[in-house]
Amino acid sequence: MRIPLDRESGSPLYSQIAAFIREGIESHALPAGMRLPAIRKLALELGVNRITVENAYAELEAAGLLAARVGSGTFILPPFPDVRRSPAASRHTEASTKCNTKCDTWPAWQQTVVERFSSLPAKPPIPLLTHSPDRNIISLNCGNSDPALYPLDELRASLRDTLRKEGTDAGEYADMAGYAPLRRTISHVLADQGIPAATDDIIITSGSQQALALVTQLLTRHGDTVVTEGPSYADGMDLFRARGLNIIQIPMDAEGMRMDKLEEALRAHSPKLIFTMPNFQNPTGICMSGQRRRQLVQLAAAYAVPLVEDDFVGDLRYEGHAQPALKALAAKGACFYMGTFSKMLMPGLRVGYMVAEGPVRDLLVRCKRLNDISSSGVIQRALYRFVSVGRHRTHLSRSCSIYRRRRDALLAACAEYLPEDITVSPVTGGLFAWCTLPPDLTATAVTEAALNNGVAVAPGTAFFLNPADGERFLRLNVTLHDAEVIREAMRRLGRACETLRQQQDAFAK
Repeated sequence: MRIPLDRESGSPLYSQIAAFIREGIESHALPAGMRLPAIRKLALELGVNRITVENAYAELEAAGLLAARVGSGTFILPPFPDVRRSPAASRHTEASTKCNTKCDTWPAWQQTVVERFSSLPAKPPIPLLTHSPDRNIISLNCGNSDPALYPLDELRASLRDTLRKEGTDAGEYADMAGYAPLRRTISHVLADQGIPAATDDIIITSGSQQALALVTQLLTRHGDTVVTEGPSYADGMDLFRARGLNIIQIPMDAEGMRMDKLEEALRAHSPKLIFTMPNFQNPTGICMSGQRRRQLVQLAAAYAVPLVEDDFVGDLRYEGHAQPALKALAAKGACFYMGTFSKMLMPGLRVGYMVAEGPVRDLLVRCKRLNDISSSGVIQRALYRFVSVGRHRTHLSRSCSIYRRRRDALLAACAEYLPEDITVSPVTGGLFAWCTLPPDLTATAVTEAALNNGVAVAPGTAFFLNPADGERFLRLNVTLHDAEVIREAMRRLGRACETLRQQQDAFAK
């Protein structure tokens, strides 16, 4: 235990030792039940007399913070349940839950940093957990697919084979751009989907979120403007806010981003990039029409603005025909294409990829090196052993079949249990159903009422630049649960809406 002692201070050494340990206990850095170093050992480490440590321990034991057990050692006691928290403990709790709380004990530069990022939420707008820790709550609010379909056995075998056959080589840093055989496999998978991507143009990233971060880092400076759909991916908007960017959201209709509004924004703001999810957009689930895609590519070229295409679930289609990727329509080097294995295989892999052509590709690799040197070589090699064009196609087909049935179950349950004036947009693919609420219900109120009734939904407020614009909408995940659970979730959501209206009527009277 490294305890800083000031031997020139007027405070006795035993008091300094006791104060340090007390602070650790009250801030929970030293947890209840922890065994402290033996008196002789700690005295030797600190270079003090044994009596000094004995006096420190005795003071803390008298305060009810420690207990000496004969033959076992000295242990930290749990706090008294009725004792008020000390200033140190309160400071610890507030700092962990409220990052913008001012505290005179922190260095001044920390407050400057906190104020700079004060516009960012303290936690993700939408929880990342697939399932609620409370088993009585049905979670429909996250952005992942069903964990029960993760190919755990196959991935486990791939990881085991990687470590057995490649040994220490697997533990070395990977190529900054990514493990070449995996990049080659991704090139083949993309070619199977009609997306041109040479092996050397692919960069492996820590999920598509890092790909977006790298592109943003390279293309923008503080105060620049970027364009997204409205509504848009919540964590993407937070990334732009963290960079100090001006965000312009373009309204959408059933065919996707409105091109008339986009051209107005391009002409007025000269943005540095256009970020879009043309396939089964998050959160609306809208799939951009083929005509709109061509218009978008033409407008971006006319105004010399890079396209950033996030195709996070583009191949998870339930009906209709596949539309060409923007990457396939754009001129070479005009579009960054991003994909991920998180949604179809396993989010915890944190493996995504980006296709970038031209000189900026090497600059992105250099940015990647500065951020994390390289993505996990072990995981990349194991994933290479697992992924092939045939295996990827088989897993995708099976998942689509299961999720299509769940989509049907959710739409049927919505029609049966939700109020008639709540509408659900068509769900032709992807993970989400987008619900429009009537004027007398708000997303904030419905979300709270739904949670009280045992179902978690995502409020539309998380996806708009102005949260008030999202009060008419809810996002529901259609893939997480089987039909029976989905029906129960919609029954609970319908009951929440009914209860909310009854409360409003009673208040009006």
